[in-house]
This record gives sequence, C-alpha cells and structure tokens, in this order.
Amino acid sequence: MKHLYALQWLIAFFCFCALPAPAQVFRNPTAAEIYRDAEAALLNGKTEQALKLFERSLKAQPGLSAAHRGMGLCYALLRDYPQAVEQYETVLKSDSLFSRSLYYQLGEAYYKAGNHKKALECFKKFKQLQEARVDTFSMNTERELEAEQRYLAKLQSNIRACEVTLDSIKFINITQVSNLGKGVNTKDDDYFPYLTNDQEKLFFTRKTADGDEDLLESRLEKGQWSKGSPVKAINSGNDEGMCTLVRDGRRLYFTACGREGGLGVCDIWEALVSAGGEIGEATPLKGYANSARWESQASISCDGSTIYFASDREGGLGKSDLYYSKRKTDGSWSTPANLGPRINTDDYEEAPFITNDGRTLYFSSYGHPGMGDQDIFMSWLDDKGEWSTPINLGPPVNTAFRELGLFLSADGTTGYFASERPGGYGNLDIYKFQLGEQLYSDPVTFLEGLVIDSAMDMPVAATVHFGDRPQITTGPDGRFFLCVPAGDSLNITVDKKYFHPYQNLFLVPQWDNKQFYTIEILLKSVFEFPEPEIPQPPDTTEVPARKPAVQEFYHTIYFDFNKVVMSIEELDMLKSFLDPLKRKKVQRLEIAGYADDIGT
Repeated sequence: MKHLYALQWLIAFFCFCALPAPAQVFRNPTAAEIYRDAEAALLNGKTEQALKLFERSLKAQPGLSAAHRGMGLCYALLRDYPQAVEQYETVLKSDSLFSRSLYYQLGEAYYKAGNHKKALECFKKFKQLQEARVDTFSMNTERELEAEQRYLAKLQSNIRACEVTLDSIKFINITQVSNLGKGVNTKDDDYFPYLTNDQEKLFFTRKTADGDEDLLESRLEKGQWSKGSPVKAINSGNDEGMCTLVRDGRRLYFTACGREGGLGVCDIWEALVSAGGEIGEATPLKGYANSARWESQASISCDGSTIYFASDREGGLGKSDLYYSKRKTDGSWSTPANLGPRINTDDYEEAPFITNDGRTLYFSSYGHPGMGDQDIFMSWLDDKGEWSTPINLGPPVNTAFRELGLFLSADGTTGYFASERPGGYGNLDIYKFQLGEQLYSDPVTFLEGLVIDSAMDMPVAATVHFGDRPQITTGPDGRFFLCVPAGDSLNITVDKKYFHPYQNLFLVPQWDNKQFYTIEILLKSVFEFPEPEIPQPPDTTEVPARKPAVQEFYHTIYFDFNKVVMSIEELDMLKSFLDPLKRKKVQRLEIAGYADDIGT
C-alpha cells in the first residue's frame, strides 16, 4: 500500500556534520589523510568502505577518538548497534569531554541495541551537559553545534520513549518473539498476517522489489509453514493485500488498489467464501466505507457487524486515521466514524485489529510515544464507549525499527505481526509471540447453530431469536453463527410455520475456537408421520415370563472452582459416557448436585 515507507536513512545521515575532527587531533599525516578518505566514503554512502578506512586510520594513529566515533557511525548505519555502542564508549572512556552530542548518539545506539535503561541515562546526560560552556568540549565546531540543535529537537520525545518502554516491560510481560521462517518470509517485505481459526492457514501480503503487492497463503505442514503461494482469486495486475475474514469463515475482506469499480486510490473489497473454502467474486464495499481517497487495512469484528480500517480521507486528525463503520441490514456500510484523538494523532495510525470481544484495539502508529519507528499499541474500550490512552506493547514486540499489523489467533493467546528488525530474511518479516495472561481479552466462543427438521433430517430456513440479542434469519442451509462470551446462556426460541414452537436454554462453554462449538435446533413437524407397521410371524414358543435386565450407570461431573460452566474436558467425558446410552432404553434418570463450604 502507499503507506509502506522505505527505510528513512536517518534523514540527517546521523548528523554526520558532527563527525569532523579538528586538525590538531591528528599527530600522523597519514592518519589524517586516511580519515578524510573515510569521511568522504561515508558521505557518498559507501559505509563498509568507510568503516575499513576508519580502522586503517586507527592503525596509523592508535587511540584516534574521531576515528572511533566514525566507526560507531558506520556500525550504526549497518545496524550493528552493540558495536556502535562499543566504539562510542571507547571515545568517552578516554575523554569524557570529547563531544557533548556524542552522549546523544550513544543513547540512540543503546536504545536500538535494546538497552533502554542505559539509553535513558545517556539522553539525560546530554540534557544535563547543555548547562556546560561550549568550549568545555574538544569538539565544538559550528557543525557540531548545528547537530546538537537537531538532537535537542528530538531529545524529549526520545526520553519519553525510553520511559514508555521501561513501563511497558513491567506491564506487558511478553518474553520472546520468533520468526515464522523462510516458507513465509523472504528478501521482500512480508507483512499483514491473518491466521484462520484452525491455525493451519496463513494469509499475508508480500511486496516485491518492483513494488507490486499481492496476497499470499501458506499452510502449516509438520510444524513448518509452506512456501507462500499467490491467492489467485484475489490478485490482479495491481496491488492487493491485508486480508481479514469474519470469524465464521464465510466472508473475506481485502484491500485492492487501482481496480475497476473502486472509488479511490485503494478501496476495501469483500467476497463470499463457500463452505469448501472457495472465494467468490469480489466487489467493493457498498455504502460509505470507501471514499475517493485511500482506504485500507480492514479488521472485521467477530460477528461481522463492524469494520475498522485506516484512511486518509478528508476531515481526519492526521496523515492517516483509524475509522469504524457499521453493517446495515441491507449489507451496506454506514458513514465511518473517526476513532477520535486518543487513538488518532497528527501522524500515521494504521493496521487496526479488534479482538473477539470487541473491547481491545491493537494498531500501529508513528504518532504515539514509541521506541524509534512505527510501533504497535493497544487501547481498551471502557463502559462509556471511550477508548483508553494507548499503551506501547514494548519489547520484544516493538523495537527501534518498524513494527505493524498485529493479529491474534482465534483463541486470543498468540500474536502475529511484521517487523523490520535485523536478523530476519529480508526487510519486513512476520513474527509471532505468546501473550501474557494480563493481555487476554474476555473469552468468546464461536458458536455455529443448525436448524433441522427432526423427522426428515434436513436443514430448515428459519428466524432464530436469542432473547436480548439480535435475531438471525438463516439461509436454506439452516446455519447461523454467533460470537458468545464464554459462560453466557442463550435463550433460543424458533417459531416456524408447520413446526411446533421451539425453546431451549444453552449454556455456552469456553472453547479454543479451532472448530466451532456446534448446537442443533431440532424442530418437530406439526404433522405426525406414523411409523410403518411391519407384520411379524407369530411366535409359538412358550417362554416363561421374566423381568427385563436392569443396569445402572453412574458418572460424576466436576466443575472448576467458582465456575458454573463445564470445562471442555468434562464435556468430552460426559459425551463419552452418554453415547453408548443412546442405544439403550432409559427407565429413570437421576441428577444430584452439591457444593462444599469453600466455594461452588
């Protein structure tokens, strides 16, 4: 998409104007000549050549602080931040007053190396040294002072980023992230992951070197992700990407750019998906979600009723904002509403993801206090319908590099996202991590219901009522889908012509959602179909009368402490107990329950 930015080469080129050394620091003319060659190479973008030349100047004049500083700049540009730290520290250990701005550069290197505590110390030291006279420091040229002014403009936000990061580490408690491997990740940009409910198929976007963006899919095979292959039903000669499905798996949303029938540069499109997984013909969203500008990166609510997306449409608060739109009964989408100033800044907010319970929003931002580049944040929806101040997810999810496009698995325990951090297969790679329990949303069960004619064992199209919840009218397949908070009860009623009224109360358990929790609504026809009578030959054998054999079966159910809903394990054991009894005639059923004096 148009908002996938190339790496910003540290616009001021690490403020290289802070590098030049005054003539008096050179005791060896050869060292001075090599040093100037190194400086020229670095200014011409030949970083590795410059690094070798700085090393040569050090051999000609050991202890040359300016050369150590130049090596630090080279290592930083090559993203080897621990080595950059080592070179900068070497300078300051030999001469703590060599350069005031070097403390800022050291802070940046520590930050990008992941040592946020040391980074904060360096930034604060740089701020404290502003009180000292300029001539206190060996490096006090005009270019050095110009560099300091640029550093000072970013100083406060960097201090805040360190503080946010250190706070996030205490709260978020995510231990590690892992790369999804070479089946998914390549030398190109791979990002915007979406995982199916069964966690066996991954959709993602790939941007190749020629700038083309396509939607790909990969399958989990023996614990490894297969090589990504294009989704032919979606891709065209233009850009496509950022796919999401309603949790029932029957409706897919994606971004298409420059496609005939669209309204703007990029629009959100939708397509129906068959029970067998075939993707139907795609159409742009009906209604008002799309505009003449850029709309992209949709996330759909669990039940498919609300869509969240990014847009640079007129009237926003920044360069791109997050919006939501409601699906109407006719399938069109309402006028989008801006998520407001707590979420949207004057910069870029992108890639929203809404959790199954609809109360936690993850998104990527350049505008909120972050760790250096685009970071991933989270916000909660309170009881008043207002979003909380976003929290930075912190390391190891966020780094000094770019992170975006978080997605959570159906059970809400595993996160997937893209990152530009070093050590991957290319630029943006896809990673995963396990959420800490404090980040879990309220559990939601994906429930699939089937309305069936009990006599004919055939699906029935019907309107199903759920008490306070919106009613659902099924199609000819009799199927409906709900996202229900685990532990809730469903009061289901059906009034269908030619069938007896149906009413039942279902308790919905907590489910892992790899498969749907399925219920059947068996409707009984008002027409009685008599059982066919099959004549039997008379039995002339006299058999003495005897009482039928009676067997007694017992099963004990255990509930978790302070829980009224059965666990998945108990449900499985109860099913195993009841299945053989279906073939037997039951004379009496007795249910007894009790609680102790500690809890229920």
